[in-house]
Amino acid sequence: MRLAFLASVAFLALTGCTVTESTSTDRPGPTVGYATATKAPTADHPTVSAPSVAAPVVAQKGDFAEVVYVLMRDFDRGQWFCTGTLVDATTVVTAAHCLDTALFVSYQIVAPLAKNSPRVAASKPKSFSDDYGNVANPDIGILKLEKPILLDAYAELTDVTERVAAGEKIVAAAVVRTAEKPEAALHVAQDVEVISTVDLGYEHGFGTPLFTNGGDSGAGLFLVENGKRSHKLIGVARQPEPARSLDHFTRIDAGFLDWFAVSSLVPAP
Repeated sequence: MRLAFLASVAFLALTGCTVTESTSTDRPGPTVGYATATKAPTADHPTVSAPSVAAPVVAQKGDFAEVVYVLMRDFDRGQWFCTGTLVDATTVVTAAHCLDTALFVSYQIVAPLAKNSPRVAASKPKSFSDDYGNVANPDIGILKLEKPILLDAYAELTDVTERVAAGEKIVAAAVVRTAEKPEAALHVAQDVEVISTVDLGYEHGFGTPLFTNGGDSGAGLFLVENGKRSHKLIGVARQPEPARSLDHFTRIDAGFLDWFAVSSLVPAP
């Protein structure tokens, strides 16, 4: 999953993650400190043999209505885009690298699967860790909407860290773009098996088979229970690692839940 930037056709290799730039000018895009794996594939840390992902299905209106586009503007009015998840009427959870206040000055949230596809300005970005460029740290945070988006239900933050660490088979689903465009159609990646990536240096990490597109940074990973997709949010998309055919996620764990309980109390503007 990549943080994507719209402007001229150019690609910036940014320490393990690609940012797409396109603009009518030839100015360089901003540099983003993406995380890089601390342990490359070796005999001791080989490529993870992850199961294949089931064929995706089209996301329908009302299906994961809490999934949102996160549209950002930088200081030069360049447009970037990520993905996020509504966990209540005014709070979006997304990747911390989509919330970097050194880069971004304004946000708009679009809920394409909700009734009337509401668009709402957002502000007050907060990150669980300031150093998301280090894979040992989490890459997750929140935005506050300036007016509520009302849904029948919101995502439920859920910690499955101990279950994954114990070797239990955990399966998830994710709603991601079908193309690297700000408001591309969405589909649901199904039956994605979740593994721990702690031994790869991602101390707050989950991994899945590679399946994301550009702009899917911040996308939610939802628990599948008894073969049915739930609205239990267990991870947030961080970045791809093609060398291992992995997508990396920041897990929802006890530390984040404690931080969220305090940080989410900040009122909307």
